[in-house]
Amino acid sequence: MVNLFKLLIKSVWVLLLMFWFAQLGFAAAPSASHNPDTKRPLLAEKTVLHSFEPLFTQVTLELSTHQQRYLNDPIAYDEFVSRVLKPRWDSRSTSSALLGRSRFEQLTQAERVALVDAVENTLRRYAFEVLKRYSGQRFRVVDVVVNPRASMGWVQVLMASSLIPDLHIDVLIKQIGEDSWKAVDVRFKGITYVAVKKHKFRKIIEEKGIQALIGELQDKNRDYFADICGRANIVGRPPCPAQGDNRGE
Repeated sequence: MVNLFKLLIKSVWVLLLMFWFAQLGFAAAPSASHNPDTKRPLLAEKTVLHSFEPLFTQVTLELSTHQQRYLNDPIAYDEFVSRVLKPRWDSRSTSSALLGRSRFEQLTQAERVALVDAVENTLRRYAFEVLKRYSGQRFRVVDVVVNPRASMGWVQVLMASSLIPDLHIDVLIKQIGEDSWKAVDVRFKGITYVAVKKHKFRKIIEEKGIQALIGELQDKNRDYFADICGRANIVGRPPCPAQGDNRGE
């Protein structure tokens, strides 16, 4: 189950990453006496649905149609991730959750920027790892729910496969601006990505400092992309490191 969990968590960035939805207490329909603006969550849910339904249709089409092309051409797949998936994920909020808001806000501006970049590149690496493992799964948004303030919510995505039983995945979403929602975390069988990773991240910071965490993440990302780009004979074009920039070894 651990390997399956890792596969699904990583799918999230690539599939925006597989939004799952469970019955959430915080999102239960409020009574009019507690929330006079009862239409607000409903309108927000419609906005989220109209935003993410086409996304998963496109992701399923791209992976099912162009998987081999993307495996052979990491630049093309990276462009797809940057164009379609990256804009739907709030890496800053994910980074803050991993460290804890208080600790994250105590970082210098330069440290926050470097950490967010490292986390974003890690999610990008997950997207490439999922591409390699993709085997015809189909993704479909089946439900959306937001809290009474229409500030946070979950999207549920059904992952249908002919190889394993159908699965549901939850992705925590956050309202970033008016009519703009982004993913910040994912959950499978009650366990979220942040919950799995945060203890390791915080332990590294406590024992070695923030630069050690950033360096560990970026070294792993750099080594991974150097390997897949080396097999494609590509150097110096995103996501491929420049020649000689393989400092993780």
